[in-house]
Amino acid sequence: MNMQPSELAEHFAAWHDEDLIRALKMQRTNYETSYLESIAAELSRRGVDPAAFIDQLKISYNGEEPSSCNTVFALAKLTDDFPLWHALSFTHYFGSTLVVQRELDTWLVNAYVEDVYGFSFFVADRPALLELLQLFLKIEDWEHFIGERHNLDRWKPLLRTRSARYIQKVAAALAEEELVCTVQTPVFTRDQRGQLALLVSVSKEAEPILHKLQDHLLDLYAQADEACAQNASTRELGIYTELADYGLNNPAVYYNLGSALGESGRHTEAAVALIEAASLSLTELDTQVQFQARKGPGGLSGLFDMVNMLFSSFKPGEPDPSDALREIPDHIEDIELQLIGLLGHLPQNLQILHSLASIAAIRHDVPLALERYRQILTLAPDDETAQLYFDEQEAE
Repeated sequence: MNMQPSELAEHFAAWHDEDLIRALKMQRTNYETSYLESIAAELSRRGVDPAAFIDQLKISYNGEEPSSCNTVFALAKLTDDFPLWHALSFTHYFGSTLVVQRELDTWLVNAYVEDVYGFSFFVADRPALLELLQLFLKIEDWEHFIGERHNLDRWKPLLRTRSARYIQKVAAALAEEELVCTVQTPVFTRDQRGQLALLVSVSKEAEPILHKLQDHLLDLYAQADEACAQNASTRELGIYTELADYGLNNPAVYYNLGSALGESGRHTEAAVALIEAASLSLTELDTQVQFQARKGPGGLSGLFDMVNMLFSSFKPGEPDPSDALREIPDHIEDIELQLIGLLGHLPQNLQILHSLASIAAIRHDVPLALERYRQILTLAPDDETAQLYFDEQEAE
């Protein structure tokens, strides 16, 4: 029905602006075209721009507390270098949400109505995703972007591991066979061990691909042992480099790689590998040892210059650190000795010093830890981790 301006005012007198826009955007299938035109005319008579009215949305990065913004600001967050498997949620004015996650070669979109999960689908590239989100946030028709729908609640975990690189290798192998998968990070799974979960829709098809990759790794281990037995150091170094590229949570791989690199005179690379070995070893030693990411290179090899209060990791019933030194496995002491040797070649390497300080702190060797952190402060007076350790010791 088409109404005159005077009739519009009388008919819609009890309607708030939001009611009119909800009818126009969310409930438009409930009304005839002529009535929607009358609603639009009433909004125009009131001087209300629907697009501007609803350009108030909320975004949340990796499950953090949502923040309010407009569409331009929100879409700018989806940069070309948006991190792999990180997620950003977009909630439009009337409460529906799309959560998008960066995958290896695509984007995963999870659709929610308020807080209720509906379905998921994949979008091929970032331009298509931005176009989809633009329409979604304007509350216009975007459903034509939906391809095959997936219910992730029915997908099964193929693999759980802390290693993002290993997950990425497996995901790439699945993609080569045109099998879809996605990764859930500890941010959403709340996994206390920090494991990522690789989910697949068809386990029977995915398992042989994982087994093939695992067989290849076992073959590399055998080749490394053979090269070591034959004293073929160059071949051994190449094999351990390939193994390390898989990001395995195996300290022995990085220890052997670091040893081989050190013997060949590649001291900086050796230090990175040995620090990785120490990081993995100490994580296995005590899951209560927490590392907090700060500014740094990231990844396991960047952990020791981002240590957060290693000395607070005592288990109930353990003696106070001033009472006795804590025993640590022999292989960690071997790593420590190798790092001390590398420090002779790289005396100003802060990562080596942080690694040695961390090992001393976890062993409850406070005097040695203080000495290491004092060396760090000499080189980097503003180092937060070293300053924090000194502050904690003074407070005891």
